[in-house]
Amino acid sequence: MQIYQIEYPISQDNFQPSVIAIGYFDGVHLGHQQVISRACEKANELNLPCGVMTFSPHPKEVLGIGAKIDQITPLESKLKLFEKMGIDICYIVHFTKHFAAITPEQFIEDILIKLNVKGVVVGFDYTFGDKGVGNPETLRDYAEGRYTVDIIEPIFDQGKKVSSTRIRNLLASGKVSEVKRLLGRNYSFLGKVIHGQKLGRTIGFPTANLELLEHYTLIKNGVYVVRVKNKGRSFLGLMNVGFKPTVNDKKVTSYEIHILDFNEDIYGQVLEVELLEYIREEIKFKNIDQLKEQIKKDLFSLHSWYNYAILHKG
Repeated sequence: MQIYQIEYPISQDNFQPSVIAIGYFDGVHLGHQQVISRACEKANELNLPCGVMTFSPHPKEVLGIGAKIDQITPLESKLKLFEKMGIDICYIVHFTKHFAAITPEQFIEDILIKLNVKGVVVGFDYTFGDKGVGNPETLRDYAEGRYTVDIIEPIFDQGKKVSSTRIRNLLASGKVSEVKRLLGRNYSFLGKVIHGQKLGRTIGFPTANLELLEHYTLIKNGVYVVRVKNKGRSFLGLMNVGFKPTVNDKKVTSYEIHILDFNEDIYGQVLEVELLEYIREEIKFKNIDQLKEQIKKDLFSLHSWYNYAILHKG
C-alpha cells in the first residue's frame, strides 16, 4: 500500500487516477468497511487503484473541541486494517485550521481534482469544508462528470445504527462480544511492557504491566479474558484494568496481564492485546489471600470460556 502524507495546499500534481473512500474511519467498523468495500468495487469496475483518504490529527483536536481524543483505532492501526482490506493507496491529509477553513468547492477542486480522483465513496453523514457545510450531495453537485459519487447508507445491528460512538459506549460498559460484532473483529490495543510493583510474582501470578502506546478509547475497569500477541505468537491471559484497590491507594489506571504458560523477559517489548470476554468488575479485597483465591476463580472462568469458545468455534 502506498501512503501519501498530504499537506494543503497540494504542490504535487502527478497523482495516478484512483477511486477513494473518504472518512476519519475511527474503528473501521462494519459501516466503514461497507464504504471502503464499495470503493474497491468501483475501482475494479473502472480498472483503477482503490484508495482511502483519512485525516490526522483528529479534527476535534485541531478545532479546540477536545483535548487529545481517545480513539478506537489510532492511525497506525487503521493503516494496517486498510492494507488487510486490499487498499492500494492511502492519503493521510494533515488536518490544520487552515485546511478546516476551506470551502467545499476548494476541497473538491484543490484536493480531489488535484489527486486525480475518478470516483468518491462516502458515508451518508459525511461532511466537509468550513463548518462542515459540504455533504455527499455537494460532492455530486460539483462533480460535473469528472468523478462518480457513491453514498453508503447506514448499517444497522439489532435495530441500532453501527457507529463509533456506539462502540465507545459498549467498551465503557464491558460489552466485549457486542463490540466484536460491530467491528467484525476483536477490539485490540498496543502497549509496551514496563516495570511495575512486581507484586504478582510474589503471590504466584506474575503480570506484564502495560503502558498504552496511544490515546485509546477507555474500556471498563475490571478483569478480562484476553489474547496476547508477541513476536508472531499468541497466548491467552487475564487482564486487570483499574486502580488495584487491594494493594494501591492511588487512582491511576493500570493494565496488568497474567499470561498463561509464559515465562519470558519481555520488558520493553510491545504487546498486542485483544479483548475476548469481560469476567467481572474490579474488587477491593480485605487481604492478599482473598485476592489470590479470586485470581484462581478468574483462571477457572478463563478456562471455562476457552472450552466453550472451542466447542462453539468462537
